[in-house]
Amino acid sequence: MTRIISALPDVSDQYDALFVDLWGCVHDGRKALPAAVAALQAYRKTGGKVVLVTNSPRPRGGVEKQLQQFGVPQDAWDSIATSGDSARSAMFRGAVGEKVWFIGHPGERKFFEPLTILKARLRSRPSRWRRPRASSAPAPSMPWPTRKSCAPSLSRPSPAG
Repeated sequence: MTRIISALPDVSDQYDALFVDLWGCVHDGRKALPAAVAALQAYRKTGGKVVLVTNSPRPRGGVEKQLQQFGVPQDAWDSIATSGDSARSAMFRGAVGEKVWFIGHPGERKFFEPLTILKARLRSRPSRWRRPRASSAPAPSMPWPTRKSCAPSLSRPSPAG
């Protein structure tokens, strides 16, 4: 049977972390949504972690500045995950090769600056999640890029094409 959820507290105590879309859930493009902000703040006071998710191509620092302008307080969230940061991470891991061609405005070169990846565990309260049995396949691991490995090669394609 389908359960109708009327408010976050109806289910939030079942989860260690929330991944929350920004647009339309936390802000309307101009200002914070007060009830949503209050719900996230209350959840964090119980020890829950909040990761704000957006398909913005910008790094999380730019999104954080925008959230401040919209009136979303920093105590409503723990981290921000952007599609721009995901693309940068893939580039730094070499998922797109070792040479890339940049087309864009000079201000967009920040895309090529090294990433700071969130390494802290999000869980800070007792979890209902249990480790898989020994017979289960281990979860895949992703290597963390090092500062040395986070320097993409910005080069032009050869004229011979």
